[in-house]
Amino acid sequence: MDYVNSSKVLESMIDAGAKKGKLSISQLLIRGFLGAALLGFATTLASLFELQTNIGMLGAIIFPVGFVMIILLGFELVTGNFALIPVAVLGKKATFQEMLNNWFWVIAGHLIGGIVYRISDRRLPPQVK
Repeated sequence: MDYVNSSKVLESMIDAGAKKGKLSISQLLIRGFLGAALLGFATTLASLFELQTNIGMLGAIIFPVGFVMIILLGFELVTGNFALIPVAVLGKKATFQEMLNNWFWVIAGHLIGGIVYRISDRRLPPQVK
């Protein structure tokens, strides 16, 4: 039977957290912005599918596609950073300041991305919503 050794998983988490801790402010803002905008789009799409078909499960199937796209495109979600970067700090591959810096700028990117997405969503004609 194949399995993944837990120490290798932890090592991968530490390395991923360390890389996230080293990203520049512009990278954090852009990735956070795009992550929030894409998540907003996924939420709207899932709601639209559910409302149009009256099948709640269809919306529940569509929504995770947004998360998969965020991961595959390398965008940032602060919720993942809440898990990965503290592990890197404990593993001494990132600093506490890098962790706080990451969280602040990704949250700022999320706020900007969410506001821009919401403004653009309101500008759509009612029949498109």
